[in-house]
Amino acid sequence: MCNNNNGIYDEALSHCRWKTVLKKNKHKIKLKNFKNKNFEEIIIKVYTIFKNIKGIGMLSMYDISAGICRHYNIKIDKVYIIGNGPKRAIKILNLKKKKHNIQKKFNLYYVEKKDIDNAFKKLKLKIPRHLKTGDDYESYICNWQKTF
Repeated sequence: MCNNNNGIYDEALSHCRWKTVLKKNKHKIKLKNFKNKNFEEIIIKVYTIFKNIKGIGMLSMYDISAGICRHYNIKIDKVYIIGNGPKRAIKILNLKKKKHNIQKKFNLYYVEKKDIDNAFKKLKLKIPRHLKTGDDYESYICNWQKTF
């Protein structure tokens, strides 16, 4: 398992326009270096690795971080609003995003899971029960917003 990145790049590759750049730099992630870390520590490490590589943006860095969290079964509590799909979804849901300053390096915007739950209730819609983490919610609202 030492550096078998077990699908941590799958979502990032599906979102990234510069796939060859991301594929060329996949070796920079050593999964063992992320063991026993929390989401904030993981995204800082990923950011530090990729921040100066043209073509790898914050959405890809988030997706890689989320993939590492899934690999280690680390829960992401907040629903981070980075890509256009989640941005459109919270606009449809009339939610105000909050700012999370990550170790004074950069800001990520987010909403709480309960805010999404309440917004869906107001619209008389149901959130699937299988959604547990903020990343589950992020993926769900990203796809949900396409139906509007």
